Amino acid sequence: MNYKTLQQQYDKIYSFFKTTCEPFDFLEWDGQILQVWQNDGVIEIYCLEDLNFMLVNSL
Repeated sequence: MNYKTLQQQYDKIYSFFKTTCEPFDFLEWDGQILQVWQNDGVIEIYCLEDLNFMLVNSL
């Protein structure tokens, strides 16, 4: 997967999480797995299928 595609996906994910979820420090997205970080630790992990379900537009 190329960088541009990953960046577009990350932007959609970040926007969704920033407006609908509890505060977090940063998101780590590799194109398949999303890790939500806070206070130097992973607090949630989502796979691509979970994210497709949560977001209106599929990644």
